[in-house]
Amino acid sequence: MRGQAAAPGPIWILAPLLLLLLLLGRWARAASGADIGPGTEQCTTLVQGKFFGYFSAAAVFPANASRCSWTLRNPDPRRYTLYMKVAKAPAPCSGPGRVRTYQFDSFLESTRTYLGVESFDEVLRLCDPSAPLAFLQASKQFLQMQRQQPPQDGDLGPQGSGDDFSVEYLVVGNRNPSHAACQMLCRWLDACLAGSRSSHPCGIMQTPCACLGGEAGDTASSPLVPRGDVCLRDGVAGGPENCLTSLTQDRGGHGSAGGWKLWSLWGECTRDCGGGLQTRTRTCSPTLGVEGRGCEGVLEEGRLCNRKACGPTGRTSSRSQSLRSTDARRREEFGDELQQFGFPSPQTGDPAAEEWSPWSVCSSTCGEGWQTRTRFCVSSSYSTQCSGPLREQRLCNNSAVCPVHGAWDEWSPWSLCSSTCGRGFRDRTRTCRPPQFGGNPCEGPEKQTKFCNIALCPGRAVDGNWNEWSSWSTCSASCSQGRQQRTRECNGPSYGGAECQGHWVETRDCFLQQCPVDGKWQAWASWGSCSVTCGGGSQRRERVCSGPFFGGAACQGPQDEYRQCGAQRCPEPHEICDEDNFGAVVWKETPAGEVAAVRCPRNATGLILRRCELDEEGIAFWEPPTYIRCVSIDYRNIQMMTREHLAKAQRGLPGEGVSEVIQTLLEISQDGTSYSGDLLSTIDVLRNMTEIFRRAYYSPTPGDVQNFVQIISNLLAEENRDKWEEAQLMGPNAKELFRLVEDFVDVIGFRMKDLRDAYQVTDNLVLSIHKLPASGATDISFPMKGWRATGDWAKVPEDRVTVSKSVFSTGLAEADDSSVFVVGTVLYRNLGSFLALQRNTTVLNSKVISVTVKPPPRSLLTPLEIEFAHMYNGTTNQTCILWDETDGPSSSAPPQLGPWSWRGCRTVPLDALRTRCLCDRLSTFAILAQLSADATMDKVTVPSVTLIVGCGVSSLTLLMLVIIYVSVWRYIRSERSVILINFCLSIISSNALILIGQTQTRNKVVCTLVAAFLHFFFLSSFCWVLTEAWQSYMAVTGRLRSRLVRKRFLCLGWGLPALVVAISVGFTKAKGYSTMNYCWLSLEGGLLYAFVGPAAAVVLVNMVIGILVFNKLVSKDGITDKKLKERAGL
Repeated sequence: MRGQAAAPGPIWILAPLLLLLLLLGRWARAASGADIGPGTEQCTTLVQGKFFGYFSAAAVFPANASRCSWTLRNPDPRRYTLYMKVAKAPAPCSGPGRVRTYQFDSFLESTRTYLGVESFDEVLRLCDPSAPLAFLQASKQFLQMQRQQPPQDGDLGPQGSGDDFSVEYLVVGNRNPSHAACQMLCRWLDACLAGSRSSHPCGIMQTPCACLGGEAGDTASSPLVPRGDVCLRDGVAGGPENCLTSLTQDRGGHGSAGGWKLWSLWGECTRDCGGGLQTRTRTCSPTLGVEGRGCEGVLEEGRLCNRKACGPTGRTSSRSQSLRSTDARRREEFGDELQQFGFPSPQTGDPAAEEWSPWSVCSSTCGEGWQTRTRFCVSSSYSTQCSGPLREQRLCNNSAVCPVHGAWDEWSPWSLCSSTCGRGFRDRTRTCRPPQFGGNPCEGPEKQTKFCNIALCPGRAVDGNWNEWSSWSTCSASCSQGRQQRTRECNGPSYGGAECQGHWVETRDCFLQQCPVDGKWQAWASWGSCSVTCGGGSQRRERVCSGPFFGGAACQGPQDEYRQCGAQRCPEPHEICDEDNFGAVVWKETPAGEVAAVRCPRNATGLILRRCELDEEGIAFWEPPTYIRCVSIDYRNIQMMTREHLAKAQRGLPGEGVSEVIQTLLEISQDGTSYSGDLLSTIDVLRNMTEIFRRAYYSPTPGDVQNFVQIISNLLAEENRDKWEEAQLMGPNAKELFRLVEDFVDVIGFRMKDLRDAYQVTDNLVLSIHKLPASGATDISFPMKGWRATGDWAKVPEDRVTVSKSVFSTGLAEADDSSVFVVGTVLYRNLGSFLALQRNTTVLNSKVISVTVKPPPRSLLTPLEIEFAHMYNGTTNQTCILWDETDGPSSSAPPQLGPWSWRGCRTVPLDALRTRCLCDRLSTFAILAQLSADATMDKVTVPSVTLIVGCGVSSLTLLMLVIIYVSVWRYIRSERSVILINFCLSIISSNALILIGQTQTRNKVVCTLVAAFLHFFFLSSFCWVLTEAWQSYMAVTGRLRSRLVRKRFLCLGWGLPALVVAISVGFTKAKGYSTMNYCWLSLEGGLLYAFVGPAAAVVLVNMVIGILVFNKLVSKDGITDKKLKERAGL
């Protein structure tokens, strides 16, 4: 570096790198084919994403192509600047094409307009070979070179030698540019300034690099080097004008054949204080072709340093040993060659002997110079150190007068720009001090010039102007009608100028000849009807040939074809089902083995299917129709809405309205399903809802979870039994339901925010979800201790499940610390009755329980314990069975069990009413039993003996009382007797309904009627008690009138209960009348208060009336009045 005694520049390091970049630049043309400007051509090139490259005009602008362009895109004009170096052709331009260079901000494809265009033709002057090199600097989005005047059609002349120029480009960051880019840019700047003059100013105005005499300084390692547009020369900071150096020196001294190289840096001082010595050296490059002639002068010189006096603690450092080693190493390196310059060979001897070398040759052959001599210390490591200086200098004087070479003074400051706007230039000069005594004159230019203010004046509006039209394109069609077009571009406008007027594209019709059109077959028509319905026939279809036209070829192939049909045997008359009118639908004649289809009713979509089959005697008969493909309109709408939400969830769109869809499905399912196809539709909706819950599209609320479970419970209602039986014949079986619930438990369990338990209790199932960490897991019991179920049948659960904590261990300690498990347990109340497992003497003797764990464990080290309560009396051979997940029937179970299997479970009988199952896998479990020969299908929940005896005795006693009253009615006829008989009738009716209701729980309609009448008769009993109290009060007060009071008594005893029951049924729509275990009011929903409230009011009024009657009787008049006591019934 300058400012220091630097060695020659590292050209030998950069040369291979620059050569490699140039070779890559030749072969790596722009990867993108997008054109910035006119229509895309094969010779249009867009370069982007590259920071250095090279191309030649012959490659980018071939002679046989028109409207070629080359465009360099600036990644970010705010962060990068484009630089270009053009090596012009030695001859002037020739040929019809001219290449223009300009920069612009953007290009509007719609109007073919360049925005912010600035031309660089004046800067480059490609056709002026007087300046072999040209440089430019661009700061806009695009830098483009384009051949503006393409050759006309048929007039493609050869490309002249003047057009064969080459281009190098460089993209340099405005902040923190790379060292390699700065090295190349500084060389370009040095050459640009060296060749600048008034007629050809330098096109590079500023650089972001610190240029040091044509080389880029290490701005990162030296904090003293200025940043930005600053160059250093001899340690002085300045602008680009300071970066000019001699091209000869920059190329490694090719201008001088031999001589001394530059001095090295001054070495360290030998002493820290009191005066020391610094030395520096230089090397000699012998003159090529001249033998025996070396360099004149000294090889090493010194100077005093650190002359300040040493303090009390001052220390000196001796460098005699290092100097000796350095001098010895230098002598060993050069050998005998040093002797010809006056250096003696090294000497050895006594350590105390110190001998000076001869005085060196005078450093100057003319005028005043220096002579130096040295001595060496050859002491060993055990002797004392040498004392005294190792080097001495003295002045020497030669009689010859030294020639004084011409020297340049410092450059003057750059002049002001010749123009305040538009394109101008500025220059600087320097003065040469003339040589003396035969010295050499000054070398280099006396004046340098460069461009400035390369921009348009903002106060002068520049209108847009059209370029020349391109040549007409080839016809778009080789025959028939075609189109041709040509385009032109608009340069500008700038600074508020007017846009180009007119169209940027022109089109015209072209027609060469009519095109021949071959004949083409149209699509085959549909097959015609079969010639016969059975016994073998044929069908025919045909196609039409369109064309040919204008000499085209005709269609190849046949025009029609045939195929066989109706190959089945014609059925006999007794093998055809006759026309039948069933279910308000007319079924036409259908051969055996085929299925007839008619449209579903108006409130549903789809088809009703009915199959015609043969019986054992070969006579055709109709099977019952199936509605598996009929879906109600309401269920179809819900199904379509759910699919739309699922499609949104798969696209990641936010979800709205999912809760409303679930709520609507819940309301519809509560009214039951009309067809078995509604079951299919509901399961499909719930499956899609599970997929929606699984995604981040929608987060389910507790209400959504409750509604989801309630919908499944509604599907398992008793009124859907016939639909389930039909669906299992042709549609999804229980396997689909089990998978649906298992997926739901998996999704909801892992979507829980906290580790907690969830319970959902409905009329037909109980769902329990536990979420717990593997590290602190404990045994899971179902149901949990202390749980409070609101369902009547689930208040005291008879079935229990125990899941061992060993299930939740993964076997890896690290995984167990972070693992979370979800345990789901589902208890189905009546699903077993839907599975149709009863075959002769085989019956499903328990409820169905499903257990799932997510993620699923590899194996169960401790068996899963499940305790089942038996559902039927008189059963034997209790067997634990589980649902096999395989699609086919289990090999370990008889065919009638289907997918059920007893493999994997061990049966442990507990007592006559309970059985325990120990299973080694997770699945769905139940108990299968055999009915004994004399066993009945009576459930365990039949009325107890106590209930039967109590109700029977009560009813018989009351009935005998009624009979007695009726037999002696003429003697005891009174209002009190009428009230008593009505009270007895209400009690007798209630007892009968209690016994009937215990056996009708499976019949929903009958059970509902029993519950409603029980509600009525129980209220009537209380009301007749109230009537008797009212009659006693009126008799005591003397207001009793037979006819009027009797009507009031009847309204109170029978009318008031009927009104209460009617209102309750109307408001609840009979929901809550009957449960799954008994025919009485449900404890859920508050319907029970429709009985408890009136009964409590009757008791309260009776107490008030009793107090009033008692006060009347114990008064003075009451005690003495015997008739009053008789009227009161005493």
